[in-house]
Amino acid sequence: MEQTPKANRVHIGFFGRCNAGKSTLINMLTDQPVSLVSEVAGTTTDPVSKSMEILPLGPVVITDTAGIDDTTELGTLRMEKTEEVVKKINLAVYVLRTDEEPTADDMHWLSLLKQNNVPIALFINEINAEIDKENDKENNIENKTDAFTYVETHKGLSELATVIGSADFTSKVKRLELLDLLGGLTPLDVEGDQTLLQGLVEEGDTIILVCPIDSAAPKGRLILPQVQTIREILDYKGLALVCQTEELPAMINSLKNPPKMVICDSQAFDRVDELTPRRIPLTSFSILMARFKGKLQDLVAGVEAIKNLKPGSKVLISEGCTHRRQCDDIGTVKIPNLLKKQGHTDLQLEFTSGGAFPKDVSQYDLIIHCGACMLTRREVLRRIECAVVQGTPIVNYGVLIAALHGILERAISPFIDEIKG
Repeated sequence: MEQTPKANRVHIGFFGRCNAGKSTLINMLTDQPVSLVSEVAGTTTDPVSKSMEILPLGPVVITDTAGIDDTTELGTLRMEKTEEVVKKINLAVYVLRTDEEPTADDMHWLSLLKQNNVPIALFINEINAEIDKENDKENNIENKTDAFTYVETHKGLSELATVIGSADFTSKVKRLELLDLLGGLTPLDVEGDQTLLQGLVEEGDTIILVCPIDSAAPKGRLILPQVQTIREILDYKGLALVCQTEELPAMINSLKNPPKMVICDSQAFDRVDELTPRRIPLTSFSILMARFKGKLQDLVAGVEAIKNLKPGSKVLISEGCTHRRQCDDIGTVKIPNLLKKQGHTDLQLEFTSGGAFPKDVSQYDLIIHCGACMLTRREVLRRIECAVVQGTPIVNYGVLIAALHGILERAISPFIDEIKG
């Protein structure tokens, strides 16, 4: 893992009207031409993202969005994309101009961010019309430098016009000051100090990781949850031992003392359960990820709905990534086959991947979600809440597979107090 995955970064969204200065501010922040800058309204169409480091926040992803007053033919679709960004970010930067009063569009989007509990940093782009005209005559438009002022937003949104009018525009924000300002904000719904193995591993513990190498495994590397787990064991100064399924007994027998825990790929749950002595705790990478990213108790509660599936029941199988499908893909092949094997036939299966997730999930009898290693915690929590609010049961791959094999109680035993609590 050469760099922090996007799913584990703080996501910062930049919002404002066309030509408010969002792209200029992002280019100033990154010190790179990440976003196109032009006097033509609507230059930024789809969200554009860039990964970087902002201390003390750490690794972040900043996303430039289309102008919220985009009136072009594709404007409605672009606003839908921008709404998706609102639901996924941990921080928002909103940009206004000194030469324009906040509009109804500004107030709508600021209110939408506030409704989603997203912390907002408000920046005012100082526009001097006379100076700008001279700059346009003498220089290329790309050479024009905008000056920004940071304004506290603890006051009510209805007071924005007053806040702008009273701002001290003699205090311009330079790049390093901007980084300091953003770095000092508290983001929403991030993992913080919580880890995959929180409370499970101590210094000197031995953990065995069972990582099957089959046709679905990426060539030459491990999958992200496996890599993250190995790294965390090392961070805790534990011992990480890695093997494939059939090598597990030999590895356990080679140890003077039994391992603290065995963690396996969910697809190998039934066989690893047979090979692991009952005295050794067992769980899966997917269940660890469910605990880390979302609400494990809600995903475990969704298991009851499996018993109620009948021919014609609608089931949504949703993955957070867009990897190339293999002939034995877990989401589109293995889980449907496992459901059939357990007697759940003639189900109406629907599939989504990547950022796609229906707003209306009330039509489904069950949602089966992946481990969500490629999604932010905020996005996972949103999807779980969406299902719970609409009364649709939701499970994830690891929970479902363990339940269908009759080993769910064992698989969640390391977290049983958290689930009951």
